[in-house]
Amino acid sequence: MQEKEWKIYCKKSETLLIEGLEKGFISLYDDKLIKKLRNIYYGGVPASIILLSDAMTNGYCYDRAFLLARAFLDEDDDINLIYATVDSLRLNPEYICDAPLYADHCIVSQTTKDGRHLIYDTSTGFVYDKEMYWLIENPKIRKIDNKESIRKFLLEEERINPSCIKSDKYIARVILPMLEEEALKEAAMYSAKGIGLLQREIEHYKQEIGYTTKNKLFIKTDKN
Repeated sequence: MQEKEWKIYCKKSETLLIEGLEKGFISLYDDKLIKKLRNIYYGGVPASIILLSDAMTNGYCYDRAFLLARAFLDEDDDINLIYATVDSLRLNPEYICDAPLYADHCIVSQTTKDGRHLIYDTSTGFVYDKEMYWLIENPKIRKIDNKESIRKFLLEEERINPSCIKSDKYIARVILPMLEEEALKEAAMYSAKGIGLLQREIEHYKQEIGYTTKNKLFIKTDKN
């Protein structure tokens, strides 16, 4: 029975994903958001790179949802973090177990000033109209954090670990080669099908910090 339910879910979600992308109910992160994420850091690396990297995002929904939410805190839109079980975890035989929260997931909910209700799922890298996300994932909500709760959590995180919000170009010597290798893989998020957003953000960051093609760093001066 579980295997049958999972196959039904996979077929349904694939059909809805294609329909959503074709009709505009599902989209990639837009350039406005990505540019804001360039100035938000986690572990010394820009969020624009982290959130476009499957290896650095998939499986870390709690941390990455907070990271994405940072980009909206200075806007008038209503922002919430929603914790809920979802069908992509709840029905997946690979994850089913006795742990009570094995199917728990965290997503970002945004209600815009013009009344659109959007869902950002960092594990897929897509933005969904709420109705489409609910059709695909059938969320069962257990908790919602509002904008003020998100802000308080992030301020406390910055107080305890202030380095988490700063760029660290020396960490790039370790991180960027691995990310470039991932970006070449066909399965890498946003890297397949000619989209190339991850590659673009890696190149942008390399230019920002003066990262050379020989995997070395130099300090920019007025003479350069």
